[in-house]
Amino acid sequence: MANRHRNSSCLCPCCGSESELEIKGICCSCGARRVGEPLEPPELRLPSLGPSLTALAVALTISLFFTFFWLLGNDMKVLRSLLVWALGDGLRLTRGLLEADPDLPYYRIFSYDAYRLAFYLSAVLIPLSGIGLWLGLRAWRLVRREPGRFGGLRCAQLSFALSLGLFVTFSAVTISSIPRALEQGRAKKAAATQATLYQLQYLLKVYYRQYGTYPPELSWLQRVSKEPIPRLDYWEQAISYSTASVIASKNTPPGFSNYQLVSAGPDGVFDTPDDIVMRDDVIVKAPVVKDLPSSLLAPEKSSK
Repeated sequence: MANRHRNSSCLCPCCGSESELEIKGICCSCGARRVGEPLEPPELRLPSLGPSLTALAVALTISLFFTFFWLLGNDMKVLRSLLVWALGDGLRLTRGLLEADPDLPYYRIFSYDAYRLAFYLSAVLIPLSGIGLWLGLRAWRLVRREPGRFGGLRCAQLSFALSLGLFVTFSAVTISSIPRALEQGRAKKAAATQATLYQLQYLLKVYYRQYGTYPPELSWLQRVSKEPIPRLDYWEQAISYSTASVIASKNTPPGFSNYQLVSAGPDGVFDTPDDIVMRDDVIVKAPVVKDLPSSLLAPEKSSK
């Protein structure tokens, strides 16, 4: 009985509710009346292009998104240079661009701008390219498995190839940029530590001008500064401070005329090659400490 009732009911084309429009000729929900017999299903059904077009739309969206930011990024340098190259200098627009920046015709780092932008946007573009790759592969499989229901084989293949190219390109840019990013991170940390050393150097100079000698300890710099004295490097390690004095005369006390500031560097161990050393206002290279005694590295000839 329930099956007969379910088969006799249909969806109302007016309100979309399920009603006994097929039997009674009127919808119980909205009151719509049947005016004729329902249309027969079409003999020929066209295959659906939805999966293929969706995959292609994702791939094209990623490409247009990257191109948009590439052209408009870096103060629109790429776009302005391409306009001058394509249109020449005979138009009012390009003449205005050249007056604002005469070096536009000589701009040649388009690929570097694209490389840098791909690295900056890789966290977004790589997952999106992966999604496009999956959609393209899915559409390709659907067309091959059910050609009567799904179409657009070439569209699916094109979207898969385009998404694969985008994914590989952005991934390669990211992988190749990792060593450089790490090196820049190390340089940034070292520069921050050097800035701290120069800040201490300034306070030491102020102290020397007032007292004629360098302080025996960094805590004495509080006499010439109201701000807290920086004592840690970027890696939160204490900065080593030492002083040296010249030979004093009989009637004058010894004074400290030389000093040295040392940061242990990333490894946190002093007297290693990564130390950052300042001697008398100048950053110098840290001494290379050998792991083995010099007698083993360069053994002396035994005298007979």
